[in-house]
Amino acid sequence: MAVGMRQVSRKLRKLEKRSDDPRRFDRFLQDRPIPAVYGPGGSLFIVDHHHLGLALSLAELEGTYVRVIGDASRLSHSAFWKRMEADGRLYLYDEHGRRVSPSMLPESLDGLRHDPYRDLAFDVRQAGGYDKVSRPYAEFLWANFFRERIARSVVQRDPKAALRIATKLARSKRAAQLPGYAC
Repeated sequence: MAVGMRQVSRKLRKLEKRSDDPRRFDRFLQDRPIPAVYGPGGSLFIVDHHHLGLALSLAELEGTYVRVIGDASRLSHSAFWKRMEADGRLYLYDEHGRRVSPSMLPESLDGLRHDPYRDLAFDVRQAGGYDKVSRPYAEFLWANFFRERIARSVVQRDPKAALRIATKLARSKRAAQLPGYAC
């Protein structure tokens, strides 16, 4: 569950730091609107900032700012999911890097699953291993890159060793095709 997601924990700490000053807190949220697309039936589907959304939910905060970036409400469910994937607004892989169908995606942020490689990718970026980019799901691409090269047991039992290995890999020529490659 979310407790193991380091980026969610980091977002929670940021929310707590700003919670004493309502104006500062509101500015923080205004600067980070959650991008979403209207889907079938007029439901909003979040396409980024999932960790912030989950942190807000865990903090039991009921509202935030949303930036609507598309309206696909007139499409059928099947056409909607195809459009979302074609537009790069959907990541159809589970926490093991296996492809899943849209029906397997969580219906709410509380259903997000922990991927230790996603945490590793976040840590590598924080350590300067690669640059942050605006491309949606870029850190998942990095997570899959590390998943193929670092044993899960290392990632889970020795995060510091995994970080050293992953940072070196991120700076290698093998990572040159990934978004944010910094060498």
